[in-house]
Amino acid sequence: MTEKSKGVTNALKIIGFSLYFLILFVERTLALILSVRRGDAYALTSGNVFNFIAYPITALSLAAGAVLFGRVFIGLGKALAAKETYLFDDHAHEWAFASAALLFGGMMHTGFTLAGVQFAAYGFLISAMAVRCAESCLSGEEKYLPVVSLLYLTLFSMSIPVCYISFMEMPLRGLFFAAEYAAVFLLVPSFGLMLSRLMKTGRTSFALCIPVTMAVLSGATVALQWQEKINWFVLIFASATAIFYLAFGIVARRKINQQG
Repeated sequence: MTEKSKGVTNALKIIGFSLYFLILFVERTLALILSVRRGDAYALTSGNVFNFIAYPITALSLAAGAVLFGRVFIGLGKALAAKETYLFDDHAHEWAFASAALLFGGMMHTGFTLAGVQFAAYGFLISAMAVRCAESCLSGEEKYLPVVSLLYLTLFSMSIPVCYISFMEMPLRGLFFAAEYAAVFLLVPSFGLMLSRLMKTGRTSFALCIPVTMAVLSGATVALQWQEKINWFVLIFASATAIFYLAFGIVARRKINQQG
């Protein structure tokens, strides 16, 4: 790649992560403000125990995301003010972990949730991932690992279940909530680590424990809610992630181990 091309891809990655933050942060902030009295069972004033967990998680996620993204934006601003080159790859871990911190709030359903806006935010994040994949491919590196990494991580990100209220009878409802929250608190950090590695090196992690954990927890949320409502979205993407890993991830993991 030419220096000009590297400059363009560097800017595109920064723009992708920045738009992800700005769009999701605004949507989640409005969700906290407008969901207090609206959304029926999802309204904070409804007294539903679910909301007394989901709302604080959303607020903490927004605070953490704002602090972490604020740090990278300050660093970016200082570099631009000093007319210094700011390389995204040198700060990839910071951008990835800030994104994961904000994602916790994105996994909480509230009385005011704009799913289309959230998908738009995630779309910009995935676009930044695609740019990193293109960089690796165009620089003459091995193409298999970057492409498989992009597809695998995209599928994995969609397999994490959003936390919803359930009206099943106990104890199934308790087990369902436990599976939902366990999935978020284990799979979102896993996504952050995988995202960080992808943006830093051009290839993600293919550790077996991650898709196994996803299959167990995402599968449990679908199975436990089956009689009440089939979550086709999670079912499709969890299945696709597992199949993709078996078909391509194991080979990718072997290639990484051979390369050392």
